[in-house]
Amino acid sequence: MKFLLRSIIPFTIVAVFMFFGLMSCKKEKIIENTITVIDTVTVSYETPITTINISANKWMIQEKRGLNGGDLVYYLRGAGGNTESFDNEYIQFNSDHTGLYHENGGTDRNITWNFTNSTNSTMKFTLANTPSTFDIYWENMRLIGGKLYFDQFFTDGNTLQNNHSVDIRIPKP
Repeated sequence: MKFLLRSIIPFTIVAVFMFFGLMSCKKEKIIENTITVIDTVTVSYETPITTINISANKWMIQEKRGLNGGDLVYYLRGAGGNTESFDNEYIQFNSDHTGLYHENGGTDRNITWNFTNSTNSTMKFTLANTPSTFDIYWENMRLIGGKLYFDQFFTDGNTLQNNHSVDIRIPKP
């Protein structure tokens, strides 16, 4: 019996160490992934407004939001739900500070215009022969990505209604 105990005890101890030794081994699996991210960022820079670039195009409304005498005005070119149509309207500034305002209905009105500050970010133009003559003001003018952004306000000389809007104009094709 002593012989049996002497041979079983060491065998049991060796078997226990081997069991725990094998159980504590970790098999590592290395997974390598390659991720490629391609992202395109378009940055539009503000272009200084000059007489040359303002008079290079006829400018039609892309979007207009505002009030005309207390009535909401909303227009987005090519969209439904507009409160007014500006589909055929555009303005043209000439380099000699004259120009043309083409109404949506087809009537052409003469204008004279000038920048009113040294950074060319504000403008006043006079709309003539409507039958009343009145001034329209554009402020916070920015030319970004070929689009002209500005705030517009005036009192209509014919209806005496105040008008204020935020507009985006784009070159007329």
